Amino acid sequence: MTTITEETNLETASSPGASHGIHPAGVKETDAVAEAPATGSNGPATTDGADGGEIELELQQMEDAATTLHKEGMITETEADEKREQVARTRKLFRELSPAERAAIVKRRREIGRELMDRQLSGAAVVQAAVRLNHTRLKPLFEQWWPYLNRMSINMQRFGRSTFGTEDQGVVTAFFEKQVGDLEAYVDEQLSVAREFREKTEARLKEQGDIVFAPSVTKPSLEIGVEAYSRFSMRLLSLLMKFDKVMDNFDFLVWNGVRDQSDVDEETIRFLRKFHPIGVRGYMTHLRLMTTVRGR
Repeated sequence: MTTITEETNLETASSPGASHGIHPAGVKETDAVAEAPATGSNGPATTDGADGGEIELELQQMEDAATTLHKEGMITETEADEKREQVARTRKLFRELSPAERAAIVKRRREIGRELMDRQLSGAAVVQAAVRLNHTRLKPLFEQWWPYLNRMSINMQRFGRSTFGTEDQGVVTAFFEKQVGDLEAYVDEQLSVAREFREKTEARLKEQGDIVFAPSVTKPSLEIGVEAYSRFSMRLLSLLMKFDKVMDNFDFLVWNGVRDQSDVDEETIRFLRKFHPIGVRGYMTHLRLMTTVRGR
């Protein structure tokens, strides 16, 4: 039993931008536009629920980023204008995609992610890891982002400098380090608070003489072995499995009538949204790096 129902109807979970640009070279605009969260008149699409927020806000942030990079001398005025044009095209294409089309692209990305995990990368030093996720909501999050982030991490080591240049590679790496560090701190806090609240609640219920239920998941949503290519990949796995433990404590609270399911869903969606920037930028950076890999 899980606290979350199967893939709820929420907004499409991504944003159209890469770490420094709007679309990496070689990426189809229809693929990139599917990264955008589905807000607007079309209504929600059935995806994994990792909703990234308002599309207009994210597109505006990309336009602002192009201006900032130009002011700092990291891109030329022509490159900045190109990125602004890409934002405009993305905005237009996004509005023309139906919810079903956005959901289909997300589904296909998850399928390709599963295929990536089945392929071994020659010459790569790996650490094998057992992944168990009890809760249904975390499985699509894992499938949609982790395989690409894992491959991105090793390709960044191998081809990051030739793809981005030394300075920009440092900026991209710093972005991921900050995002993962912030998310680790958030999940650690959530787990600590959830465990403490559960212990206090259990003690109070026993003191009152109430029946205390101790639910557990007997059939996990995901249980597989993977090969991680970097410490970064392992940190992401640890994050996901640690938040899965947070959700175990949520199960206890719901079963014993201390929290409502809607409260739990809100906390889970908050985590998905915090994971969102890492997933989107990692996926787009992976695509950018693959153009270099294929060109060799």
